[in-house]
Amino acid sequence: MKTFESILLWIVTAAVAVLFVLHFTSNHASSKGARSVTGKADSSSAAQQLRVAYVDLDTIQKYYEYFKLKNDEIERDKQRIDNEIQGQLGKLEKDRVDFVKRGQSITQAEAEQFQQEYQARYQQIGQRQQTLQGEHLERQAKAIEDIQKRINEYLKEYNKDGKYQFIFSTQEGNPTLYYKDTAFNITPEVVKGLNEAYGKTKKQ
Repeated sequence: MKTFESILLWIVTAAVAVLFVLHFTSNHASSKGARSVTGKADSSSAAQQLRVAYVDLDTIQKYYEYFKLKNDEIERDKQRIDNEIQGQLGKLEKDRVDFVKRGQSITQAEAEQFQQEYQARYQQIGQRQQTLQGEHLERQAKAIEDIQKRINEYLKEYNKDGKYQFIFSTQEGNPTLYYKDTAFNITPEVVKGLNEAYGKTKKQ
């Protein structure tokens, strides 16, 4: 589901950025202390010490098993709603056609009554659709929150040794990085770790 995927990827992008900017900021004080000894910063040394990596969000979306599970659940939920509403609309249209087939035998009073009932049923279907869509959006939001939490927790664990100061994100059509050296692509490790963590929760 494109909407679900787009929202989630946007949130994951923000989460990754915030997590590691905060990490870098927490280490900033010590680096300032080192510079104060000499009175100025050594730019070449700072560049050498900068540790960065990136994750490909499209790859996470494609290979993270839990993401695919929740995405399938959301898609089935949407299809269930569509089927219910289309079924009710189909029944309403069939009743209208059957009524019209009576032709000239329909009295003025019967026509007016049917018109009122038809409009009332149509409005009820519309209200039902709004209710179901609202519930669907709530379930989608919970799924996104759950996935975001799992990725956040894993990234904190992944970088608990402070190996990277920055981890950026990238995806097709909306790159955060315009140039990427694949030597710094940690996505396979992240996806592997996410799936292993999800596998452990399935066994519990």
